[in-house]
Amino acid sequence: MNNFKKYKVQRGDTIESIAAKIGIPVVEIRTYHNRYCDVRDLVEFRLPIRHVEYILLPNLEEYVESKKAKNSATKKVFTNPENHLRILVTENLKLDYGTIIQYKENNQVKDKIHFTSQIEFLKRDGNFSIVKFQINQVYINNKEPELVIEKLADRISKALYPVLLRLNDKGEIENIVNIDEIQRRWDIIKPSILEYFKGGNEIDKLIASFEKNIMSASLLKRSFHEHPFYQIYFAPIYQKYTSDLSFAKTDSQIKTLQIIDEFQTSTSKICLTRKGVEQLLVNDSENFENDLKKCDFEIGKLEEENTSNMHFLYKLHHDNKTIFSITGFINSRKNSDVVSTIEFETYERIKKKTKQEILNPISRKIDWSAEVINEKEIKEKGFWDTFWGT
Repeated sequence: MNNFKKYKVQRGDTIESIAAKIGIPVVEIRTYHNRYCDVRDLVEFRLPIRHVEYILLPNLEEYVESKKAKNSATKKVFTNPENHLRILVTENLKLDYGTIIQYKENNQVKDKIHFTSQIEFLKRDGNFSIVKFQINQVYINNKEPELVIEKLADRISKALYPVLLRLNDKGEIENIVNIDEIQRRWDIIKPSILEYFKGGNEIDKLIASFEKNIMSASLLKRSFHEHPFYQIYFAPIYQKYTSDLSFAKTDSQIKTLQIIDEFQTSTSKICLTRKGVEQLLVNDSENFENDLKKCDFEIGKLEEENTSNMHFLYKLHHDNKTIFSITGFINSRKNSDVVSTIEFETYERIKKKTKQEILNPISRKIDWSAEVINEKEIKEKGFWDTFWGT
């Protein structure tokens, strides 16, 4: 026997207005009522409810528990045998990130930078995506740029952003779309920069380097690949994965392995681990994939046979596969005595939303402990009721 709750239908009620009032999705209310009511009491969408005295509702406690169970149930990342991880975004999707990058030597922090950034997906172009990317004020060791060379780099970046990028279906930068616009912006701000920053070898070198990078889209793309953020955020994580949910690639002396967890997290995120090594000598071992799986790299530690290693954890949204967070590091050998490390973390900055319960009645007059949940509301008379004697 079902433990029904009832809602007393009022004049002018529709199934939509009842759903909005008590906080249960309209499809669920209609489905539940029509499943257990008499045939003559069936209700439809967008029509006033007539000749029906009560709408049948589930027991609150049972409903909440069923929702919790559904939300916490483990879900597989892939539901088809292709195992193809693709980014699925709509136009004008905007994502905000906060990023911290620490530069270390032998595990001692030398410098730390942090900044916020935005990426906006403008449109699809075949298998490519056009995105607008912006890095905002960069803070060095928790301060705005103070040294002359830092201030110069900050001023120069004003010509660079926003930058329009063409991404391939793997998530990599394919091309710089607005190189002409960047060059024009530089021409506009260059005179004021030269006037403010008076010569000096380091200043001249930095300006010359920037001008060389923006001479062409290919040169600017190459410079982006040397920047930790671009190198890590725009890594080729969107691939077709094998039956064991892995993807391996060997490029010269660099070997990379990507592994996806079979199930989503409790917060509906996809976890993807990206590991790699660069070796002093080419190792053609066919078991390098298994070797990488077994490797447990640590910050500040590097094996003698390797010139660098990396380990990153990407968390993606399950619906559109965009990046929610990235944490990890790259170790490289500076010399025989020093291991340099870039420790990286970036998180999507999600605007706080007011906490919503699974059921969130908007009327305090609703009493879920009663059999007829709006009985109190019915019995309380309105101002005009006293005039009509009701």
